[in-house]
Amino acid sequence: MLPQEKLTDPSMPFMQTMMSLYFTNEVTPYSGRNEVEALPPMEALVLGVMCLTKTYNSQLVNNLLYRKYRMFSSRECGIFAEVGILGLAQRGYLRPASKKAEKALNDRSEKVWGLGNVPFVVTAQGARRIGYLVANLRGGLYKDVVKELQAESRAAAKGWRADVSVSMPG
Repeated sequence: MLPQEKLTDPSMPFMQTMMSLYFTNEVTPYSGRNEVEALPPMEALVLGVMCLTKTYNSQLVNNLLYRKYRMFSSRECGIFAEVGILGLAQRGYLRPASKKAEKALNDRSEKVWGLGNVPFVVTAQGARRIGYLVANLRGGLYKDVVKELQAESRAAAKGWRADVSVSMPG
């Protein structure tokens, strides 16, 4: 992994990221509380990584966490991806991309952390929730990004087969 150029003032990207996640409305004494409840940190990280890297397959998310970011052990990456993705699905931000994907999700081994090879699509609700963050970091208009995220995730799911393992490109 190559070292990144050190920012002279890293507070600006930090502020943009946090503001676009947790302060999407008027600032009040209680700002951010509802947003944190609607998208807790683990789920925010998973949805953010999925949308920013255009990685909408649970196995690829797990691989990204382990191989690219190297932040956790292999087991922890499986836990992080599984809990984050299932939480996002429970909140209505993601859903399995098809009936076959839903079956693969339901048929997974619960003795091992990680969801296996399952594609997900970002729902309109999920795209709206993470849209400000993606628009700020990728560039673009919020309303365009919301549409793009849904279209990207649908396109990524096309051609998926449960019997074919996926791996990180390059």
